[in-house]
Amino acid sequence: MSWLGQHKFLSVVIAVTLLWFFGAVSGSADDEPAADDVPSEVVGSDDDSSTVADEDTADDQDRNDRASGPKKHMKTYLVVHVADGDTLDLRNGKTVRLAGIDAPEVGQCGYKRARNTLSDLVLGKRVSLAASDEEQDQYGRLLKYVDIGKIDAGLRLIKDGLAIARYDSRDGYGFHPREPKYIKADRASPAFVCAPKPVPLLAQPQEKKNCAPGYSPCIPPYPPDLDCPDIGHQVRVTGSDPHGLDRDGDGVACEWG
Repeated sequence: MSWLGQHKFLSVVIAVTLLWFFGAVSGSADDEPAADDVPSEVVGSDDDSSTVADEDTADDQDRNDRASGPKKHMKTYLVVHVADGDTLDLRNGKTVRLAGIDAPEVGQCGYKRARNTLSDLVLGKRVSLAASDEEQDQYGRLLKYVDIGKIDAGLRLIKDGLAIARYDSRDGYGFHPREPKYIKADRASPAFVCAPKPVPLLAQPQEKKNCAPGYSPCIPPYPPDLDCPDIGHQVRVTGSDPHGLDRDGDGVACEWG
């Protein structure tokens, strides 16, 4: 009798075990998905992670933009007239008084040079206006800093000796933002010196032999007839007054004020 015949039960157990084992192996192989069946989320996981990183960067940039606020574009205005070294007119009808400086008025020493310098800087050009400590003065003029690009017009006039730092906290007005810079420039800049006005020939001292009697100080004798504008100074009349200068007869002629 063979071994299988003597051990029928054990043979059956071995046969069943072998069948189960081969069946299990075959099933696991069938269950493994093919490459084409892999979900796209898994195949593209590296790309997805880079996308998330890009989104985070964009969010950070957006937060930075919100924190810094929108970029401001400086508004400009066309200058159509310059009155003097510290006052100008805009095309929109507004008059601007340059803040923190004082330039000579009409008829004062340095007026023409200050006006011409400011005209060269701004007339016919577009300027930007920066806020000072006040919006306008008592005459309704805008109180602003006037900038042409990076050039501060008021500061330029101070440095050229054509204006001084004024209307600031030192003389009873409010402190304005550019005050320290203006004061520093004012102290460092040379004062503008006007050429002395020519003295009229008739107002210059005369030699005694050319003096008309009865006048002090000396004036030329008559004729020709002289008037006060020809002389240019006050005269004391002690004689006959041939020039007719002392019209009210009080002994003093050509009073100026």
